[in-house]
Amino acid sequence: MGASFFDKRGIIFHAALILCGMAGVASAEDELNCVLCHKHRGLSRIDENGNFRLFYINEALFEEGPHVRVKCMDCHRDINKVPHDPARKVDCTTECHLTEPSGQKNFSHKPVSDLLAKSVHGKLDAEGNAKKNEQDYPSCKDCHEEPLYRPLSFFKGKSYGISERGISRCKTCHRTGKFAESFYKHVTSRLQKMRKPSEIVGICARCHGDKEFQQRHKLDDVVTSYKETYHWKAIRFGSEETPDCMDCHVVKGEGVHFIEGKESPTSASNKNNVATTCRTSECHAKASEKLADFRVHVTYDKDKYPMQYYMLIFFTALMAGVMYFFLILIILELLRRLFPNFCFIKSADDDRHSYK
Repeated sequence: MGASFFDKRGIIFHAALILCGMAGVASAEDELNCVLCHKHRGLSRIDENGNFRLFYINEALFEEGPHVRVKCMDCHRDINKVPHDPARKVDCTTECHLTEPSGQKNFSHKPVSDLLAKSVHGKLDAEGNAKKNEQDYPSCKDCHEEPLYRPLSFFKGKSYGISERGISRCKTCHRTGKFAESFYKHVTSRLQKMRKPSEIVGICARCHGDKEFQQRHKLDDVVTSYKETYHWKAIRFGSEETPDCMDCHVVKGEGVHFIEGKESPTSASNKNNVATTCRTSECHAKASEKLADFRVHVTYDKDKYPMQYYMLIFFTALMAGVMYFFLILIILELLRRLFPNFCFIKSADDDRHSYK
């Protein structure tokens, strides 16, 4: 099912292209008219390693997404004909044809990749050597595997969708094609979170909620401990103003891709910086330093957190003792009501009364 799969069916693809040419002309971003085939939900195959590969593109989502102005061949540079051979893996750090406005250079995700490499999620250590269990560290598509688009409006009301007033202002200058619409959506979507807090927690939990992953990297079960807090309970009830993983583990002013471990002196979760992290204008702006003393991700591990572990044992035993004490009292009271004349030790007066 490799290259021969495409060769045998080449005539079908060519015929489809002819039909497409009769129906209309491909858009500027789709010079080879890739969507003609990739719009079909069932387009898939089993690769040489036995893995299922899905090649379906949701055209409606693509046209609303951040890559709508990017040509297919800017990322899939090894494809220059149809039918084509199996495509190579896309390198997200490749420069594309778009010009980055602030520097007037071709746009690339390489700066983001460099930030990720320097963070706690990077695959290499400080000496440039591969970390242990390198396969556990995330790449771009581990977090950006599915397009989640949230329509926004920054004008009156809470209605979702593109604000016509905002578009009209853009169109004062940008009149050609649909540039105003696409540019407006591109900019405004990055002024707010594109993912809900519950979705962000779910993405982080794919790795940090895995018991084997925790054991390999000697990490606490941060997902379970977070879901015991008020923050998660508020998110479960639909709040989008409650802190998620990114709010607490990303330093203010830094990109979300640069997350450091709590041992780093510049980390947002370092014990010397936690108070500052909590005391943002969006969260606990007037909080005292003592708020940072609360440990969010405590697990009852005797070696890591001995005080919390023994406090758990103490209060569990205390609660059990109180519950068992009252349970015994209830049972004795029930027996007295069922057998009011019963007693374990009888006096002489009781025996005389029994003979009479």
